[in-house]
Amino acid sequence: MSFFSQAIYIFSQQDLAFFAKRKLSFIVPTTIAIMASTSTSAQSENPNLYSNLNSPSNPTTDLLNNQNINEKSQVDWTVMATAHSPAQPIAAFIGDWDAPLDSGEHAYLQGRADLKVRPAGSVMSYGLGWRYDYLMTFSEETAEVYWQYENKQPSSTSQSYPLFLDAKHNERFGANVGFTQPLSPNWQLTTHANIWQGLHALEGKVSGNLTTRVLPDTEVNNIGDSVDKADAYVDYYYDEPALGEENLNWHPDKPSGYGYSLDLQLAGKLSDKTQLTLSGYDIFGRMHWKNMPSTRYALDYDANGRPLYTIEGQLSTKDVTQTLPWRVEGSLIHQLNNQWQLGVHAQVNDIQDLYQLSAGYQLTANNYPMTITGLMEPQTKALGIALDSKYGGIKLLTDDIDSEKAKRSEISLYGRYAW
Repeated sequence: MSFFSQAIYIFSQQDLAFFAKRKLSFIVPTTIAIMASTSTSAQSENPNLYSNLNSPSNPTTDLLNNQNINEKSQVDWTVMATAHSPAQPIAAFIGDWDAPLDSGEHAYLQGRADLKVRPAGSVMSYGLGWRYDYLMTFSEETAEVYWQYENKQPSSTSQSYPLFLDAKHNERFGANVGFTQPLSPNWQLTTHANIWQGLHALEGKVSGNLTTRVLPDTEVNNIGDSVDKADAYVDYYYDEPALGEENLNWHPDKPSGYGYSLDLQLAGKLSDKTQLTLSGYDIFGRMHWKNMPSTRYALDYDANGRPLYTIEGQLSTKDVTQTLPWRVEGSLIHQLNNQWQLGVHAQVNDIQDLYQLSAGYQLTANNYPMTITGLMEPQTKALGIALDSKYGGIKLLTDDIDSEKAKRSEISLYGRYAW
């Protein structure tokens, strides 16, 4: 996203403080490509959470009777991505921020891919994983300033904008070892210890205040021309410079990063007809980066000042411990009869809590059980559908079929094979 980069360029208008768009718009597109048409979210190690309690594809049934563990080897894979951007449609937020601005104070994109293998007769599993987290919180005034600049819309009144933006990004790849432990006849806990190799990282803040003034139209080309006073502070670290540090002959080496986290899944039955599944990702997660480049800038601008502005900055490298964003997903499903079920599902991360309501129906045509589930997310007014079977499934959720207008979007795919 270019939001972080442009926030400083508005104030300084000099190469020294130029946030190149390439960084924040480069780290997103490979993961966003899927979401441009739909969007995504995966479930747990046994991701088909919307299945009938009595279906052979039901995860809780599989976990509690241990049939797969005792009798067959099994491989599971999942791919997920999920995004929410209330202030702008997702496509606009990661692009040119050129759609009409609505209220909102956050935006995020999270992705996950996993491949796990469990040998026959073993409570252990082994796998590979990939995670992508980009979470951003900001004041609505900061979003308004950025939108005005991006769309060359100077302020029509003299006003003050408190500025705040916090961005967290991490991409990593690694391996994991899992262990399944029965807690009681109806409950089971699965843990996965992850070891990560860092691929990309950026984390930082922009804070300050900006005051605009009204000028004749002939003197204004963008909001930058109408700035009266501004003080801004930038503090961020990165694996590749996102400012114009190369103009200062700053070419730091790419830092090395390694880390760890814990995934947990608790699954069980509250009654014969009600099941609960809770999954936590990157609990107690940390990434350790050695010789991480860091930049700090402080800007003081006054349209009537002499000099017009002053910029003080510091470039350095340091060892950094980055806290990984955690994520929790939950599902409570009640079986009404052999075919119908109702559910409540929750998704929680560092900056937002969302929940979904579901109604599912089991199809048994051609001796191939499949559950089709309708989903509704009241907070975002998103609707979705999930298809679950013994061998795989898909979940789609969006608040607008037109991907250019969607502010909430999610998709997940999973598959399973046993031999």
